[in-house]
Amino acid sequence: MSTLNATVSCTAWTCDDPRAMADFYHRLTGWPVMAVEDTHAMIGTEQQMMVFAHQDGFKAPNWPADALPFHLDFRVQDTEEAVAQLVEAGGTKPDFQPGEGQWTVLLDPSGQPLCISSSQDQDQDQDQDQDQGH
Repeated sequence: MSTLNATVSCTAWTCDDPRAMADFYHRLTGWPVMAVEDTHAMIGTEQQMMVFAHQDGFKAPNWPADALPFHLDFRVQDTEEAVAQLVEAGGTKPDFQPGEGQWTVLLDPSGQPLCISSSQDQDQDQDQDQDQGH
């Protein structure tokens, strides 16, 4: 059986504040805001979109205690700068940070975890491993 080689064109999930989510993920991806309503918001390009739908009574997972149905990982130029900007945009940085510095976990404005990392972080980790004889 051959593979389909599909690409992800849209991710959609529920949240309590679609406007805040659109602003946050616009800041992270640079994708333009396509629509903002009380019930939903969309950001994206012709190739990819993110849709945020309002859900009454939405409750984010209690991470890390709860299992996650999904999370997204993003690559950025500078992790420290990205953390600062995303916290300013309504995200939070939880105390628990797994991954030994390979990535940083943030919670988006709805409380859902995401990870950010940079090639810079990975280069530093490799340099430290080499310095320690690994």
